[in-house]
Amino acid sequence: MALHVGVLGTAIAIVFLVLLTLVFRWMFRVPRQLPYEVAKIRRTVNQLRTVVVPVVAAMSSERAVELACRLAEPQQAEIVLVHVVEVPLSLPLDAAMPNQREKGEASIAVGVTICETHGLESKGVIVPARSAWEGILRVARERHADLIVLGLDAKQRRPGEEMSRNVAQVVRRAACEVLVDRPAVGAIDKVELAD
Repeated sequence: MALHVGVLGTAIAIVFLVLLTLVFRWMFRVPRQLPYEVAKIRRTVNQLRTVVVPVVAAMSSERAVELACRLAEPQQAEIVLVHVVEVPLSLPLDAAMPNQREKGEASIAVGVTICETHGLESKGVIVPARSAWEGILRVARERHADLIVLGLDAKQRRPGEEMSRNVAQVVRRAACEVLVDRPAVGAIDKVELAD
């Protein structure tokens, strides 16, 4: 019996051999060895599970949520959006402060929308506290946060200060990592959205 090989059969055989060769090369390739220090750092960043972001009605807060989402996205970490209602010492901690709660709900709603654009799960928490930093740290502790992302607003600082009192206290007292986002001077004002 004579074997008849056509052009189509030859082409299919060549394509099959090329694909098979590529699959074997992909399967048996050895990844590049990372130095121990680099592998260790990459592993610590890849262990983000819960990120706490304090939110207020400010562009710096929204930038902090966006930054937190970009850091949390590869690990699908949970974002906890915290709005602290600062209760004066003259009132009990459980005092009704409806205006402050409404502002907090609006800030959290913006943060949730930012998280949804990244496909991340987020939870909003409104916390009464005597100072914002106390409320932020309490939520971070309760949620076992791996990271707190703070937006630094130039308007919240006193002249000559690098950070507001709340940001400084969170950086000083947090048990987890803290990332402070301070945009370049005028950077937020220069951003234009395309129509």
